[in-house]
Amino acid sequence: MEYILLLLVMSVAFFNGANDVSKGVATLHGSGLAGYRGALLWGTVWTAAGGLAAFFIASGLLKVFTSGIVSEQANPTAAFSVAIAAGVTIWLVLATRAGMPVSTTHAIVGAVCGAALVALGPSGILWGSLGSKIILPLIVSPLAALAVITVIYRGGTALLGALSGYCLCLEFKEKVCCTPASNGRLAATVTWVEPGVEVGATEKCVENGVSPLRLNFNDMVHWASSAMISFARGLNDTPKIVAVLAAAAVFFKGDMKVFFLPATAAMALGGYFRGLRVTETLSEKITDMDRNDSVIANLTTAGLVVFASRLGMPVSTTHVSSSSIVGIGLKRENGAFNRKVVFEMLISWAVTLPVAGAVSAAVYLMLSAFA
Repeated sequence: MEYILLLLVMSVAFFNGANDVSKGVATLHGSGLAGYRGALLWGTVWTAAGGLAAFFIASGLLKVFTSGIVSEQANPTAAFSVAIAAGVTIWLVLATRAGMPVSTTHAIVGAVCGAALVALGPSGILWGSLGSKIILPLIVSPLAALAVITVIYRGGTALLGALSGYCLCLEFKEKVCCTPASNGRLAATVTWVEPGVEVGATEKCVENGVSPLRLNFNDMVHWASSAMISFARGLNDTPKIVAVLAAAAVFFKGDMKVFFLPATAAMALGGYFRGLRVTETLSEKITDMDRNDSVIANLTTAGLVVFASRLGMPVSTTHVSSSSIVGIGLKRENGAFNRKVVFEMLISWAVTLPVAGAVSAAVYLMLSAFA
């Protein structure tokens, strides 16, 4: 049973990566800054970095999910955690195949509640803690993203528009000098190539340069903000996934943080090899994005998720990033966004908790019948 549980939890991590890597890199592709594979690789690297950092700075989320939902007196078994992991995995597989961005956090909460209701009864769930520590942040986070976009959009686009005319260039310029002979005459002329960094207006940045590497300021911010989101997602999600293992009081009595490394590796593999479908939805099917819009959406998402991680609040990166992209569509001059896709996305969010809960409950009842 223990090894089945470990395999299922690594499956949760893999499909979490497949569904969630898009949240940090969709704007890179949507704005035309990167191709799919380049964007996925970028998100994978920074997600892995965030997962490793979670070992040191995000243990508060592990405590929320191990002691914040189910009563400590309930003493759940390994079968209980198997049911939770099965509910989460099955829902993530279905949503990822459909290209729908869904919340792993919601799926875990739903699976825990579903298994707890059939195993322990309503008294086994800490309803007050569930509402204040988990449900409330999950509801507030998309609204917060829309509010931030509304407040900063006009000023942010104006600032980014002004800064877009500047860039940083790495240039290789030819240098010429001469060496005098002992009698004062010129003995030789020496030519060499010397690297240098130039910061200035875009149209002047590469004058007289040879093989320049030109980095537009806005593009640098975009890449950096994408890295921040991916890092924050790894930081925020890894403890939640490991908490599924920790829910089994009879399993792995030691420090649960030792499982952060394999969970991080599974997330990275899932993101790179199975992250394409959801990335297509967020980057192409919700709204058109220019590079300034994409930077604003990314900075909003990164700021909110990092802030929540530091407070030990398990917000959904899915809800924050998707809401930021929708907010961009609402604030654009034509107010254009794909209402059908957004409606389908909202439906998938609404059914995540009950579907994961129903699967988890069914798996627990099946395991109990054969025990």
